[in-house]
Amino acid sequence: MEWDPPRDAKAVLVCLPHAGSGAFQFRTWQERLGPDIALLAVQLPGRENRWREEPATRMAEVLDELAPALAARLDLPYFVYGHSMGALVGYELARVLGREHGRWPCGFVASACRAPDDQGEPSGTSRLTDEELVAELVAEGLVPAAVGANSRLAAAVARPLRADNAVCDSYTPPGEDALLPCPLVAWRGQDDAGVTDDHIRKWPAWSAATGTVRTFPGDHFYPLADPHLVTAALRAFVLGLLSPHR
Repeated sequence: MEWDPPRDAKAVLVCLPHAGSGAFQFRTWQERLGPDIALLAVQLPGRENRWREEPATRMAEVLDELAPALAARLDLPYFVYGHSMGALVGYELARVLGREHGRWPCGFVASACRAPDDQGEPSGTSRLTDEELVAELVAEGLVPAAVGANSRLAAAVARPLRADNAVCDSYTPPGEDALLPCPLVAWRGQDDAGVTDDHIRKWPAWSAATGTVRTFPGDHFYPLADPHLVTAALRAFVLGLLSPHR
């Protein structure tokens, strides 16, 4: 999904949202990124304008759809940014685009996500009803209380989230050919208890180039709280690596 992509962009930034969410959260980012970078936000099935479609429950299903569609559109140097589950999908997407389509990214940003071999325990959401699942989100402050009080709204939130959690729960980290050949940065919110400094420090080992980490103010959803700070960091990352590819 694109919002007024600039005609003279020098690079594409592929953005992948967190579990249960869609591309709409990136709607203001194009203007913030500026005319040098074209934003391409991934919209997975089962949410927003793709609500009627059945959401994927396995990583292979996600990649089988995404990779060919993106490969056909990447006529410029491209970068990948993924938040939470989006970082895990983005990492696997970058590998498929590189190995099968000859289109490796110029840089990768993993935000608020543990490294592929450090995903932790399964979510357990398959054992919860929609109401129970949304109640947990309400208790964690991730969705408004009014959503949990409305069964239809609860179902709308739970459907894509349940599918996305199944993607993560069934995920198997790759083997020896797993390193990305591009620079990699790993970001987290300083108050994110689920993704700690120790967790993101494991990400640089997944790059054969360079890897760094950075902490932002905020919790797990720090990009939503301060999109200006995050998009400024993304712009600096992209433009800082772009010149060798011009």
